[in-house]
Amino acid sequence: MTRTVWTVVILGFFSVTGCDRTTENQATRSATAAVHLASIPARPQLMFVSVANDDTFHKVEVAALQNLGDGSFVTNLSCLRVYFGGDIGICLTSTTESSATKWWAELFDTQFHSLERFPLSGEPSRVRVSPDGRLAAATVFESGHSYAEHGFSTRTTLYDLTARTSLGDLEQFVSKRDGRVIHAADFNFWGVTFAGDGNTFYATLDTAGVSYLVRGDVRARTLEVLRPNVECPSLSPDNTRIAFKKRVGARSLGWWQIAVLNLDTTTETILNNETRSVDDQVEWLDDARVVYHLTNGTTAADLWALRADNSGPPERLLASAYSPAVIR
Repeated sequence: MTRTVWTVVILGFFSVTGCDRTTENQATRSATAAVHLASIPARPQLMFVSVANDDTFHKVEVAALQNLGDGSFVTNLSCLRVYFGGDIGICLTSTTESSATKWWAELFDTQFHSLERFPLSGEPSRVRVSPDGRLAAATVFESGHSYAEHGFSTRTTLYDLTARTSLGDLEQFVSKRDGRVIHAADFNFWGVTFAGDGNTFYATLDTAGVSYLVRGDVRARTLEVLRPNVECPSLSPDNTRIAFKKRVGARSLGWWQIAVLNLDTTTETILNNETRSVDDQVEWLDDARVVYHLTNGTTAADLWALRADNSGPPERLLASAYSPAVIR
């Protein structure tokens, strides 16, 4: 099948950026020669949402993580954001009824069969599932459609995927800073990432123009402020580091660089080999590399990989793809 691409922006998620020092991995899917597999490849896998200008647009695809150039399996799911953990996935999607758009968080199994769906209160922005598949989090915009906007509002909801119930949104949790309970009308939460213990998670708390890294406890329903200037945290597979987007300049500029925080030493490293703005919650390909989407003026979004130790330039992994999820 011949694959072409659209120059589009999906729901305001993408930041149009210039190109700088990069390399392209020639072993991966190209923008014009996508190969579609007849069956789901074995794990480890890379799951993503297609934004190609063909009948796969918004379809969830799955490729073998170690052999991305061999092609991908196209599922029957249409999603705006997708993620997978354990043996369950979550698809943020929409339906149109009587000219009205409704938003949903839809659960699915390893064969991409629908299991359950929960209503959402706005346009999808971020989604994650815990490594054991027992918990999930979904963030939506309730007003505004960009983290660069003034006065935007988000809602982040946690789900118990075993009981198939909502655990409420993070504004219902008790937030603390230096041991004291804090609360403000402008609290916004987004970008949840789950630890491997089935209880701990990290997220962004934004208030008074500052974005803080918070550590959450699902069972205790508490959040602890750890440090400022951290957005969209993503915990490494070994649970020792957090990759995140760090704001550069004024909020109105909408410009972010990828950074990595060592949780033991609290050392922060800017991954300055990527000079373009990355407005995404990055995913860890493995313990050494992160993956994220970027626009380039030709495709709606491509997936790029970057080494977390600053030892090399970005590499393009896949064309016309976004919302990456590594299934280990």
